[in-house]
Formats: sequence, C-alpha cells, structure tokens
Amino acid sequence: MTMNSLDSQGRRPAAGHSTPSSPRTGMRIRARLLLAVTASALVLGAALPVSPAAAAGAPGDWTAAQLPADGVGVSLTGITKPDAHTTWAAGFRITDGGPFTPVLYARDDRRGGTWAELPTAPEATGRVNAVASTSPRDAWMVGDASENTGDPITTQHWNGRSWTVRYAPMPPNSQGGGLLSVAERTPNDVWAAGWVQLIDKITPDPDGGPPQYETHDEGIVQHWNGRAWTRVALPQPTASWALNSISVSGPNDIWAVGNGFGDNDKPLALHYDGHAWRVVPVPEFGGVWGEFNAVVAYGPSDVWAVGRRLLDDEDSGHALVMHWNGRSWTPSTPPPDAGPMYGATRAPAGIVAVGATVDRENGYGLRITASRAASLDIPAPSADGRSYLPWSVHVDRGTVTAVGISTGPARPLAGLVLTGRP
Repeated sequence: MTMNSLDSQGRRPAAGHSTPSSPRTGMRIRARLLLAVTASALVLGAALPVSPAAAAGAPGDWTAAQLPADGVGVSLTGITKPDAHTTWAAGFRITDGGPFTPVLYARDDRRGGTWAELPTAPEATGRVNAVASTSPRDAWMVGDASENTGDPITTQHWNGRSWTVRYAPMPPNSQGGGLLSVAERTPNDVWAAGWVQLIDKITPDPDGGPPQYETHDEGIVQHWNGRAWTRVALPQPTASWALNSISVSGPNDIWAVGNGFGDNDKPLALHYDGHAWRVVPVPEFGGVWGEFNAVVAYGPSDVWAVGRRLLDDEDSGHALVMHWNGRSWTPSTPPPDAGPMYGATRAPAGIVAVGATVDRENGYGLRITASRAASLDIPAPSADGRSYLPWSVHVDRGTVTAVGISTGPARPLAGLVLTGRP
C-alpha cells in the first residue's frame, strides 16, 4: 500500500482510479512507514521532555535500548549484523519541516554493548529504508529517489572504512520512487526491490498554473554486480503495483513480494529462477484487499510471506501469513489480535515476523512455524502511554531484536531497538 492508499487510521478507502498529481505531491510513501510519518507530524516540534523511562526495561523478557540522544525524531527501518558481535540499526531522522536524513546506530557487545551513532555518506540525504551486510567490509543501505523527473535512487555502500553513495538508475519518465528492501548473496550479487512512480501524461494548466501529472506505480528490482546497479526486466502482474520486500536463497532462487493498487489491491509475488522473473499467483487469502510486506526464502520449496489482509473497507488490517511449498501457497492462522505484519526474518524451523496489533495501539510479534503462529508477547503500552511499533526484525542465537519507533502522548517519537528472548 502507499500513503495515498490509506486514511489516517490505516484503513483502505474505496477503490478508485488514479488522479492527476504534481511533482511535489505525487511521491509515494512506503506503507510500513505510514504510522511513523503520521506520528512525527503529531509529536515533533512539541518540545516535550524525554522521560527517564524511555530506556527502562520493557515488561517481561523485553528490553528497550538506550539510544544516543534517546533516538528522538528517528524512525528505524532495518537491522543487520555484519559480524557475530556487531549490530547495526538503520533508518532516518525526521525534522520539523525539514528533509529526512539518514541515521545509523551501531552496538558492539565486546565494548560494553552501548549504542553509538555512526556517520553515513556525507552527500547522502533522504530516508534509509533497509540495510543488509555480508561482512564487516561489505554492507548496503537503500533509500529513495527525489521527486525530480528521472532522478536516481540513493543507495550507500560500506567498504569496511566508510560509506559511499552509489546511485541506482530510474526511467527518464519517473517521478520518484525508492528501494524498500535489499538482500545480499555476495558482495557482487546484491538485489533490491521497491517501486517507481511513472508519468503517463502531463496536462498544462490553461490558467498558467502548475501542470497536472497522471501517473501509475510499478514494482522495480535492481541488481548490483560489483560495479553498478542495473534495473532488471520484470513481468507486469497488474496495471499499478509495487514491491515491498526481496529475499535471496541462491543464484537461482530469488523472491520479491508486494501488492497491486486500486481494484487489484491484493498480494502479489514474483520469482527468479536464474533465467527470468515470473509471476507466482497468490490464491484466496481471507480478505478483500491486502498486501505482502515481507518475504523470507529458504529455498524454492520453502518460502514465507507476511503482510496484511483487510476484511472490508473499514478494516485497518489483520495479519496475513502464507507459505510456499514449491507448488502452492498455504495460509497460516495467526492469533486474532495480530494486525499488519511489516517485517520478517529467519528463525529455527520457520520465521519471526513483527508488526502491529489489530487496533494499531502497539507492536506485535509472531513466531511462525509449519504447525502454528504464536504471539511473542511484545509489551503492551506502559502507564505513560508509551508504545512500541516495530518495522524490522533479526534473530540471533535465540535473541529477537526488533527496530522501529516508540511513541506516546507524553513523549516525542523516537527510534526503537527492542530486544528479548521470548
């Protein structure tokens, strides 16, 4: 889904046709960040003090980390471990009335385990939507293109010493877009997925005002071969669509998932077999509308996809979990209070997924195996109304680390790193 596809409560409006847009208002915003951006508009600039409870241990087996400057104004969107001792959490800083700027936090358990902010590429601007690494000397962060026609997407590469901007090309008739997910197989085989907004028609204003732009969205996949990013050819599953996540299990097994828009606002999946991409049809999923937000591929016959399904136009979303066995998709039945799932990662015998509760009041985590989907019991809002809203997750030796935002009526929006052994 896009920001234009949701109302302020996360509900999907009635399906309709695309409308003209201008270059400054037509930019699509990733669905999984909608709540972060909306919350920032409500709480930033309020000059509220940060409570000492912001870094206190969360109830149960979960702990919210102390971030530099309490992480105020930061939305964390991705997490990776470049080595066994180091964890990186990436995202962007939201300034009142200003542009987004990249943010990267790091923690080394050999040096006390405190979080520190690291510099990113000096010329990099905008959001960081995802991060991935293969070693302490190779990592990627991917972000967005500007709204200027044909501008490339900003990505950043880590070589063990510093971050450098590497631009990913966009079509000449593009009007913004971005990469929402990145997966590394080797330093010379990196895949990223997202969307591009394409201009279909420009109509001059007869009164001399700004021209009107009619656009549609398409999913994109970019490949890094060690020298440059290249946009790869994809099938067109529907008229307007986007990709939200990509996962690589081998050179001949790559999966990308997302959703269509308008009357085709439903989950979709693409698969690459080493020769070409093809659409993998998604059957009935238990909703009238929906999307896949994350995918985890173990192999050609073992793929998990999670996201959201809407029961009607007033529904803000229930968890959608499906498994591919090499022949067909099979739905899993999550707990009834599980809402939209935004991120997922590998875990023993299955996956862990994170998202929100059905009422969108707090974060939610799921431990998913072939036999069941069970809650991870992410803490409920605290006495001061502070809640945890995770976007991405990593599992390492039984420890689950989720990143996203923490927010509440008595404190500003802040970056979240929530760790537990549920």
